[in-house]
Order: sequence, then structure tokens, then C-alpha cells
Amino acid sequence: MATGASRRRLIAELTAQSAPLSARILERMRAEIPLYARSEPEAFLPAVLTSLQRVLAPLHEDRPFTDGELAEFRSYGEQRARQGIPTEEMLRAWRLSIREVVDEMIAVGRQRRLAERTLLELTRDLLTTTEVATLAFTQGHHRAELELARQEQQRRTDFVRGVLSATLGPAEIRRQAGRYGLDPDLEYHPFRARPTEAMTVEAVERLLGLTLDSSRPRGLAALIDGDFAGFIDRLPKTESKAMPKAVPASAIGVGPSAALDQLEPQFRRATRALTTATAFDLTGFHDLTGLGLLPAVLADADVGDELVRRYITPLGSGEGIKPILDTVRVYLSLGMRADLAAVEMSVHHNTVRYRVRRYAELTGIDLRDPNRALEMWWALQRIRLES
Repeated sequence: MATGASRRRLIAELTAQSAPLSARILERMRAEIPLYARSEPEAFLPAVLTSLQRVLAPLHEDRPFTDGELAEFRSYGEQRARQGIPTEEMLRAWRLSIREVVDEMIAVGRQRRLAERTLLELTRDLLTTTEVATLAFTQGHHRAELELARQEQQRRTDFVRGVLSATLGPAEIRRQAGRYGLDPDLEYHPFRARPTEAMTVEAVERLLGLTLDSSRPRGLAALIDGDFAGFIDRLPKTESKAMPKAVPASAIGVGPSAALDQLEPQFRRATRALTTATAFDLTGFHDLTGLGLLPAVLADADVGDELVRRYITPLGSGEGIKPILDTVRVYLSLGMRADLAAVEMSVHHNTVRYRVRRYAELTGIDLRDPNRALEMWWALQRIRLES
């Protein structure tokens, strides 16, 4: 490293001229970088001046940065992040600043007739020093970005939770909806999904169109109590030429559309639909209407257990009951049509009729009675939950 009185005098002169030099640096930054031009000079001039003096101090004293100085550079990066300046723009401004300092140092050094070798070594030392400073303030910027991202995600989560749980009032919902680019006068469908390996949060976002760039977001969602929940202005068409296979790999519960300040009861419906569909290993979009009596089967275990005792337990527990139960299940699902059940099961229709008669003989229940048929269906769904 170059040493000597001439070197120290040059750095001291640059330090003494740091105020006008900083003003020139900022003027150039504002001329070449639009993001800085949109802010008042007073917002950045003190930081530019302080940073310049911090870079020159260890060069003048021929030492590395102290821990305190590095902490100040990290703080500089944090401030730029909180001012909304991206890393790329911050680094661009910093490189511009260093070029200006190098040019000034060489110009003053030549006026003072410093040896070119001394200027070359001093330039090298300045660039080495600024690399250390660059690393420090980049770390600070990244740390602040992560913190800001966490804060924004928490605000988003709080807003989504507040809408879906009705803990936010209409005025606050309208105010925050505007912050996220949502139209508060539209109606939205609440939804709830349980992320799995087969259907990640990112997959749900893509399916619902929540990741598409647009002038107006279609909705908002967040992780709430382990589930991915939110609201969207319209549900995707799961069967179309554009998306013939746009079917969720697991269940997504949805509710009827409503205004943002009226979504709480509809979200409860979506939650119940998800719980029911998940319990019955169903995939795709589901609402309570489409699930029929399955939510009741899931909710009323006592009724289900009693129906199992009356309609299934009398068959016994041997292997021979499985073909009978499978046949009855298909028979009921196809409107008690033995011919259709035979096709579905790839057996003769007489086999279907025989098994249905055998069921009646073992239980004393005639499935031609609509009430008995419904109760048997309920019992079959109950044991499906336990399998």
C-alpha cells in the first residue's frame, strides 16, 4: 500500500472538500438515475456526505474499517431499502459516486504533482476499501428487504384474516382494499385449501389466477392457521379448451360470493366444504350445495354410528360381506338400477340382484323403500370415513 505525507495530504484535501464533492455526486445521481431525481436532494445529501467521509477515513489513517463503521454502512443500506430504493439502483448510485471520487482524486493528485504510481496505488486502495463498504451496505439492504417483506406479508395476512373473520369494519376493509388494488364494490368468493405435496400454495395461486399480472388483482390470499385461504372475484372454469385439466390435485372449499364485509358466513361454508371434501378424499372445487348430505354425515357421528349398527353390522365381519356392500353401494349410487350396476362392476345383472336380495335376507331391510335406501347410503358413507 502506498504511504507517505503526500498521500495523507491528498486524502485530507479530499476530506476537506467532501461537502461540495458530495453535492456534485448527488447532482450526477439525480441526473442519471430517475429514482433519485424524484426525491428532494435533502433526502440523500447527508447520507452521501457521511458515506464519503467514512470511506476516506480509513484510507487517511491507513487502517481497515472498524466494526462501528461497518455497522454504519449496513445502516445506510437499510435506510435505502426503507426508502424504496432497489438494490440495483443503490449499487448503481454507489458505483457512480466512487467514479466521481476517483476522478476527483486523480485530478487533485495531478495538480499536486503526485507520482502516477502513488495515484495508481491509492486508486487501488480506494476501490478495495469501497468493496468492503459495498458488501456491508448490501447486507444491510438485504436484511431490511427481508424485514419489510415479512411486515408486508403480515399486513396482508391480517387483512385477509380480518375480512374472512369479520373482525374489520366496512370502512377499514374499503381503505385496505384500495391499498391492494381491489375493487371494494365487487363481490368475491371465499376459498380455503390445504397445501399438500400434490398441491402447493404456488399451485393453488396459479390455478386461481392470483399470480397473473394485471391492472387489477383478482383477489387476495394468505396462509391462515396452516391453510391457504382468501377470496377471489370469480372461480376458474375447470373444464374449458383453455384449461382442460385445470382441476386441483386435492380439495378446495369455496363459498358463495358476497361483498368483502359480508364474507364471514360464506367463508365458514367454504371451510366446512373443505373439511368434508378432505374427509372423503375428494379433489377439486367443492361447495356445500354440491356435497349434498356428506357434510351432515361428517358432522353427526352419532346418527352415522347408529345407522351402521342397524344397516351394516348384521352382515357380520367375514370376507363375504365385501362383495355385498360394494354391490349395494354401486346399486344405490346408480338409482337402484341393477343393469347399470352390473355394467359398472363388470358382472352379470343377476349377480347384482342376488347380492341385493342377500343383503335384504341378512338385515331384514328392503332397499326399495326410499327411506331405507337413504339410511343405508348414510351408513355406507359413515364407514367410508373410517376406512
